[in-house]
Amino acid sequence: MLQGKIRDQSGNGNDLTRVSLGGGDAALTYSNDHHSDQPAHASLHFLGGKNPIRGAYLRTADDAPLNKATFERGYTIEAFVKLPSDFDDGSHAWCGLLSRMGSGRDAGKTGADPSEPTGTLNLDSGGAAQWAVFPRNQNDIITNWSHLLPKNQWWHIAVVNDGTHSVMYIDGCPVVGNPSTPANGIVTTGEFWMLGAYDYDRIVEQSFYGWLGDVRVVGRALSVREFLIAK
Repeated sequence: MLQGKIRDQSGNGNDLTRVSLGGGDAALTYSNDHHSDQPAHASLHFLGGKNPIRGAYLRTADDAPLNKATFERGYTIEAFVKLPSDFDDGSHAWCGLLSRMGSGRDAGKTGADPSEPTGTLNLDSGGAAQWAVFPRNQNDIITNWSHLLPKNQWWHIAVVNDGTHSVMYIDGCPVVGNPSTPANGIVTTGEFWMLGAYDYDRIVEQSFYGWLGDVRVVGRALSVREFLIAK
């Protein structure tokens, strides 16, 4: 069982606390399962789902420094993830890995679907990773897509923005579905980040289903040799 405050290992004060959606103590637990290149030899096991809503996720405090970050000079987001064999579209599609609370509409964006969150790293019904964000310089959502992530094995996902463009990497290799549209930073409503959940129109309908290892957010573009998987 996972309870209490989860300390931000960077020392920047972006500590996390648990939010329950139903499913009891087993909805979010510690696990010894991990990617071989992870700094931490452990992970969090999420048992989220919908119909009915269930699971748990972690969130930053209302005054966490990360909440206000707009990343105009670029950013890097990394996550280690593993999907179970029974991950399916009916119960688990669009469960988030990392998302910001607050819609595009809340941040003054009216293009695409303004009910979408200002930034989210999530999984579609087949297990492909999606990074979807309202950047500071666009009124629309800019999206990166990976290939389907085979289940029952660990993957490293990274999204790198250099202040102009965003590139997604899977295990250190750039994906095919990277947009050419200029994208600078991420708009924010100043609200909390969620680890293991996704919100639509400010509603969290489920949490992640699977394992999450180390997750890192850096306020600059990292090179591949600086990723957590680098030897």
